[in-house]
Amino acid sequence: MLPLVDTHCHLFAGLDDGPRTMEDALAMCRISYDEGVRLICAVAHQNDRYPDVTPERIRVAAKELNDHLRTDGLALITYPAAEVMVRPELEDALKAGELVSVGDQGKYLLIEMPHGLVVEVSYLVQHLIEGGIRPILAHPERYPALLEDTKRIEHLIQLGCLMQVTAESLTNPPSWMSSRVLKDWLRRGLIHLIGSDGHSPRRRPPRMADAYEQIRYWTGDTIADRVCSTNGMMVLQGLPFNPAPPTKQRGWLQRLWS
Repeated sequence: MLPLVDTHCHLFAGLDDGPRTMEDALAMCRISYDEGVRLICAVAHQNDRYPDVTPERIRVAAKELNDHLRTDGLALITYPAAEVMVRPELEDALKAGELVSVGDQGKYLLIEMPHGLVVEVSYLVQHLIEGGIRPILAHPERYPALLEDTKRIEHLIQLGCLMQVTAESLTNPPSWMSSRVLKDWLRRGLIHLIGSDGHSPRRRPPRMADAYEQIRYWTGDTIADRVCSTNGMMVLQGLPFNPAPPTKQRGWLQRLWS
């Protein structure tokens, strides 16, 4: 198995609803390491609920976390980022340097829908792509409007958006239908990245290994390695990443026998 890459984990102590202390953040890192993770995208929310989460605070928190990891001798590499809520002025905030891209490299931006809503983001995806930044939509499977309408996901992918699914959605889906849809998404290439969305060592620990095994069981080693490891390596290092277009949806008889 390749080293796992967690592309979404809240690790900055006291910045948002993630770990409250550095001790908790380090405990999460140890859990991740024991799970087989070697690279983590450490994020903090940037939205109206956390107006004080500035790029400078994220950068300072990232340096502090990495300093502690080196002191502890834990061979784990973390990359700073923000989980940016979609809002009308997002592009202006990005141009003003108020948002943190993945790895602070200006190549990828992790976005999420407003709480409880699914809004039209095609225009945003297009504008970001034109500006040289590729958006990653966090946990699309949590929004029924997207889970139940795969064509909307396909359209965003066609525009250039990447899709990141939460590990627990695969290992502990809310329904049989959700599990079935995610299995289909994986087989068709609609899921590019997996993140634990960990928030604490106890309440929401950063578990990735079981998700890898679930994907491997559903689709085989190739797809599991791709979405849980190699794709994430490319994104976190700011490398160009152009996944193959999704395959066509199979007919109802093929899906029934699968």
